Amino acid sequence: MQKLAILTLVLALAAAKFVDTHASLAQIDANPFGNVVLSAIKAHLQAQTPANEVNMLLNGVAAGLQQDQNDHDHAFELDTTTNNRIVEDLEKEILYHQNQISSNTQLRDDTIEALAVSEEDIRVTISDIATNEQTYAREEATRNQQHETFVAKVAAIDDVIDAIDDAAKLIQHLSLGASFVQVKSKYETVHKRLTDNTSHSQLLQPVVVALTELATHGVNQKALTKIAQLLSEIRQQLVQEKAVKTDVEDRQAAHWAEFSAHLSNEHTRLVERKAQLEVQIQEQKDTIEDAQSWIEFHTLELENSEERLAGQQAWYAVQSEIYETQTAERAAQNEIVDRLQEHISEKLSTTAQFISKRN
Repeated sequence: MQKLAILTLVLALAAAKFVDTHASLAQIDANPFGNVVLSAIKAHLQAQTPANEVNMLLNGVAAGLQQDQNDHDHAFELDTTTNNRIVEDLEKEILYHQNQISSNTQLRDDTIEALAVSEEDIRVTISDIATNEQTYAREEATRNQQHETFVAKVAAIDDVIDAIDDAAKLIQHLSLGASFVQVKSKYETVHKRLTDNTSHSQLLQPVVVALTELATHGVNQKALTKIAQLLSEIRQQLVQEKAVKTDVEDRQAAHWAEFSAHLSNEHTRLVERKAQLEVQIQEQKDTIEDAQSWIEFHTLELENSEERLAGQQAWYAVQSEIYETQTAERAAQNEIVDRLQEHISEKLSTTAQFISKRN
């Protein structure tokens, strides 16, 4: 409103060139500044000072107005420079906090995704460890059962071979001339061992039958030779069977040694992988927590910087308003001085008459 009034006054003063002197001076007198200047001029006129001193007075006023404007221009220039620097710094702060919020938000979101992958990896790894341990336990039990079966079967074969060897010695004694009566006790022991055997009963059946016939029909060299040959063949079969089973056992043992080593190595790898994932997951959780803390920190700092920027801009707007208002006021005052100088120079008597009649 004040600026509008000043602008109106300026326009009115400009239009005053086309109205009479009294009307122009009345307009000037109605202005507080104009009233003060007219009072000063009246004092000079009453003291009957020369007209040039009145002009000097007005020139002094005009010079004072110009100096005030120069000072005000300089002060406003300093304010503008300071404001621009502060605004630039605050805008840099705002940009910095915005970038930090953006980068930490991206870091947090990326790490949340990575954490989900890590948690799935450790879930799979834990499952793989359990599967590995179950496989080891199952295969170890199978291998132990295989070995126990091998030991039992080899023991059975050795028992049969031992019985076959006893039978061969018995036949040898008979072949060398011993009577059946002499070896009867040994015969009965051997016959019982062969008869009671269950692991190789089918293989031993011909020997059992031959020995039974030997006891029933009497001893003869042909029967002894046949039995000896039969025992030799059976023994050879048993030795071959034992060799086959031993070979199978050796291959199974070698396979288990290799497979168990593989399972153990895989178990070690999985356990180490689980430990690495646990550390990684904790680090990712820490990263997410830190990023969130920084987001919150920079959000607060951003709000603070934006508030300071708004405050600075509001302050500068006020300073600009004051500068423009005071500049307009001085322009109006300079216009008053110019009009008075014009009236005094061109219409001194009329001006003096008007001034003398003022209260």
